[in-house]
Amino acid sequence: MNRRSFLQRSAAIAGAVCLDFPAFAEKVKTFGDPKLKIGILSDVHIRHKGDTKYFQHALEYFRDNNVDGVMVAGDIADWALESQLQWFGETWYKVFPKDKAPDGHHVEKLFIYGNHDVKDAKAILKKYKVTKQQAEAEAIGPRRAEVWKRIFKEKWSPIYMKDIKGYKFIGAHFTTFDGIDNLQEYLDSVKSQLPTDKPFFYFQHMHPKDTCSAPWTWGQDNGKTTAALSKYPNVISFSGHSHTPLIDEKTIWQGAFTSVGTASLSYVIPFGGRENSAHTGDKSVIHSQMKKIDTKDGKQGQLMTVYADHITLERREFVYDQQLADNWIINLPYDGDKELSFERRAKIAPIPQFVTGSKVTTTRAMGKDRQNKEEDQITVHFPSVLKKTMGVRAFEYEVQAEMEDYDTCKIICTKRVFSKGFYLAEAQDEAEVICPFAVSELAPNKKVRFYVRPINCFGKKGEPICSDWVTTAKPKKA
Repeated sequence: MNRRSFLQRSAAIAGAVCLDFPAFAEKVKTFGDPKLKIGILSDVHIRHKGDTKYFQHALEYFRDNNVDGVMVAGDIADWALESQLQWFGETWYKVFPKDKAPDGHHVEKLFIYGNHDVKDAKAILKKYKVTKQQAEAEAIGPRRAEVWKRIFKEKWSPIYMKDIKGYKFIGAHFTTFDGIDNLQEYLDSVKSQLPTDKPFFYFQHMHPKDTCSAPWTWGQDNGKTTAALSKYPNVISFSGHSHTPLIDEKTIWQGAFTSVGTASLSYVIPFGGRENSAHTGDKSVIHSQMKKIDTKDGKQGQLMTVYADHITLERREFVYDQQLADNWIINLPYDGDKELSFERRAKIAPIPQFVTGSKVTTTRAMGKDRQNKEEDQITVHFPSVLKKTMGVRAFEYEVQAEMEDYDTCKIICTKRVFSKGFYLAEAQDEAEVICPFAVSELAPNKKVRFYVRPINCFGKKGEPICSDWVTTAKPKKA
């Protein structure tokens, strides 16, 4: 299939949900003047003073784009130490002295504590290598209000509301893994101040249950936030904790309201279930032939621009300074039509396809599995599917081993695999993709071949390409 026929078959996503860069540049000209700009980050996880490098870089990017505020959705101090929060604060005031941009306009702090920030000394000592003296002196957990006021020069409240250019922002600090205590009561108390004719914004650390990246993402609350926000179709919620990469289109969701994941400025965490990934917190032994992808260069954030009738979200990473993918566009006002629901987008999202003539090849050699056990491996090699060549980029791949068994052929092993740079911008993901199979996973002394299908983030599969037949029999010694 060539690019032209593929693009004709796969229509662009309906409306203005997601536009490529040139189309976005033209579309945004019709939006009018921006009303508001907000930088969005999460999960900075500062351990040492030098860990503020990318936080400073992100702030400078936001400053240069003339933001009116910066949101950080929790997990600032990785070990819950006051000194770590202090380094964060020093970096903020270095870029925005006295909360001011270079032209003198005020830049609002929209920060909250996450679960990492609020541990007490006992919890710190149990998990981190710090002295008892330091843990007892610096633990933020028992002194949340005191530490916050000293570093950020503002009063701390468990839930607070700020106004930026007539737009309301509600921040809720982490309380428990079940969710935010007293959120419904707080929303009831400020209901008269919340607009009905334009959006307002809410942010907490954990994802509201069954919204962005659900149902398989870890780090969701127990659902009480979802229940509380569902009464407000014009609220747009932001949350972190799961570190889910922004390259995943399921990071934005619409149902009763709109929910957006904020990824992480420290590292991203891919979904489990793939040959080169693992679910966070899963203690089971994964019999995989690949190590987990190293995603420490996955330092991501967003730039939100609010217009009268639209909101745009630029997805960006701050290591290679690249835009991750097409801008998201939220149409206003949100009338409950669920334009960004998973179900609606799954039906219309283009399906990735290999370039005509793409080849699957195999190599055989001794290698090591995830547990460092030496294995006789057949490694499947194939090209990545890129937007620049086929109009849509693959999110992941399915690789199936088919065995010849007399006059039949049978699928004997199926794997899913990410490309090495799938969580980054396309320019960092052009290398070939590999997927090893241990010969012990396959049938002995049989002919096998491998089918590969590209898949989009909603699970829709493109047409397969296939390798030549190879044997699982032991190679004869020369």
